[in-house]
Amino acid sequence: MMFAKAVLKHHGDSKKKIWCADSFEGLPKQFGRDIEIAADPELSGSTYLAVSQQEVAANFKRFGLLDENVKFLKGWFKDTLPTAPIDKICVARLDGDLFESTMDALQYLYPKISSGGFVIIDDYGSWKGCSTAVDEYRERHKIDAPLEKIDLHGYFWRVP
Repeated sequence: MMFAKAVLKHHGDSKKKIWCADSFEGLPKQFGRDIEIAADPELSGSTYLAVSQQEVAANFKRFGLLDENVKFLKGWFKDTLPTAPIDKICVARLDGDLFESTMDALQYLYPKISSGGFVIIDDYGSWKGCSTAVDEYRERHKIDAPLEKIDLHGYFWRVP
């Protein structure tokens, strides 16, 4: 998100908002389809993936990128995204790792992505729950835009 904000700043765009939706606590406890799939490690008790909101904000500030258009939504996606005050999205970078988190993000954010916008899935190539959620969502909503590989982990597609 810092890179996205830096690109906006470089191009003189001072109006677009950057939304940082995260638990800032690491991964949630697996439930539902994550347990059924049982392919991803259970890391909910680990602090390995936890970075506090304060630390993220400090990093934005360190590079001169923290302003009133950087917004934080703290909590689990299932709790914060349904009522998030987000109207339109031009680039969505999803990093939900697990099935349920990825599906929640797609369910609540994909309908807000502008035509011609991009969906970047951070963990498609490395977390089975994530890739299963993406594949099921795309199939259910008949999304046939090509899913392009970025690197070992990340994939993206452009919204028609």
